[in-house]
Amino acid sequence: MKFTQEHSDFINLAEAIRLEEYFKTLISPEKVSKIQEVASFRTKYLTIVMEDIFQPYNASAPVRTSECLGLTEIHVVENRNSYKPNEGISLGAQKWIKINKYQKPNFDNTRHCISGLKEKGYRIIATSPHTLENSYELDTLPLDKPCAILFGSEEKGLSSYSMEEADVFLKLPMYGFTESYNISVTVAIVLSHLTFRLRKENPNWALTTEEQVHIRNSYYKKVLYKGNLVESDLLQRIRSEATRVQ
Repeated sequence: MKFTQEHSDFINLAEAIRLEEYFKTLISPEKVSKIQEVASFRTKYLTIVMEDIFQPYNASAPVRTSECLGLTEIHVVENRNSYKPNEGISLGAQKWIKINKYQKPNFDNTRHCISGLKEKGYRIIATSPHTLENSYELDTLPLDKPCAILFGSEEKGLSSYSMEEADVFLKLPMYGFTESYNISVTVAIVLSHLTFRLRKENPNWALTTEEQVHIRNSYYKKVLYKGNLVESDLLQRIRSEATRVQ
């Protein structure tokens, strides 16, 4: 899986390395060090899909949790409900994690999201409070391939299509009378457990060296004033130099 670049032009690895060299001269060593550290812990091996979440807290807290635990991107499906996160709850996490939104009117956005994830090689995992055929718990869920974990709305849970298209199901342990956790709590429990297992059990959890260069550059741009314009100017200079050398 390739890290998706935000720049409209394709930036090859050699250009990305040159860009990083320039960016690092414009940013304090402390910020450069922090960006390098964060990028080293990022993973695309796990991602989440939130389907028709509408309560502001439940829309926001999972973004913060996902970013804190090292995910590079999440997916938000809007069929019946609009996704309206509260920035006071997410505390700016949306700046550092890519939120892919599926919100086309009169369109099966769930189908579009899931089919795209399957094409990228993700195992589709539907969360459920019930034990179903092909159900796993947090300790037994296979992590031998990338995982996309689906979470449903507060009112109805996951759609029937999501349940039908799931490769496997994930059941969280519960020992009380209440049938289910709040979705924000569910996301936190699932991701904290699985990211710990992933880093311990699977050596392929991290981004590739090339992906890390590109994601570091995306972060450098975010801490710079008019970072996109700075990148465009630097890239033009790099390509002009290469043309003169030829």
